[in-house]
Amino acid sequence: MKTLFAVTMAVAALAGPAAAGPPVRSPDVEVALGQDRTPAVLGDRLTIRARVVNAGAEPTGRLVAHLNVAALDSGVYVDLEDWTASPTQELAPLPPGGGTSATWQIQAVNSGRFDVYVVVLPGGAASAGQGPLAVSPPQLVEVAGRRTLSPGGALPVAVAVPVLLGLVVVAGRLRLRRGR
Repeated sequence: MKTLFAVTMAVAALAGPAAAGPPVRSPDVEVALGQDRTPAVLGDRLTIRARVVNAGAEPTGRLVAHLNVAALDSGVYVDLEDWTASPTQELAPLPPGGGTSATWQIQAVNSGRFDVYVVVLPGGAASAGQGPLAVSPPQLVEVAGRRTLSPGGALPVAVAVPVLLGLVVVAGRLRLRRGR
C-alpha cells in the first residue's frame, strides 16, 4: 500500500500542474438564499430558496446547484439524505445579467443549530470539475426538540387501570349475587 502511494505521488510530482490543464475562466455567478435565519421544530418541513444570478458579461454553461447542511453543534451528525431526497439540481445556462431560482424541500431531522448553504458549480462537459464555485451565505436553521410523553408517568397508569377494571367487575358480580 505504501508503494502504491509513493508511486502515485511520484507520478503526480512529475506531471506537475500542467497535467491538470489550463484553468477555465467561468462567468461570475452569484447565489443568495431567501432568508438569514429560520426557526423550526424537529420534524418540520422547510422550504429553502436560492436565487442564482449571472453577474458576468459572458453566458454560463449548464450549472449544478447543491444544497448542503452543516451542524454547528458538536456531536450532531448530519446525513444529508435524511434532510432532503434531492440535494442536487441542474440549472439551465444563464445569459449575462440573467437569473433563476432553485427550491429545496427539507425536513428537520435533528435538533440543534445548522447552517444551510448552496454551492453552484459549472456542470457543462467542458467546464465540469474546473470551477470556480459560487457559494451562498449560510442560512441558520435552529431546530428545537419536540416534547414527547415521558415513560416515567406510565407505571401508575399501567397498574391503576387494570386494578380499577378488576374492581368494577368484582362490584358488578357482587351486585348480581345480592339481587338473587
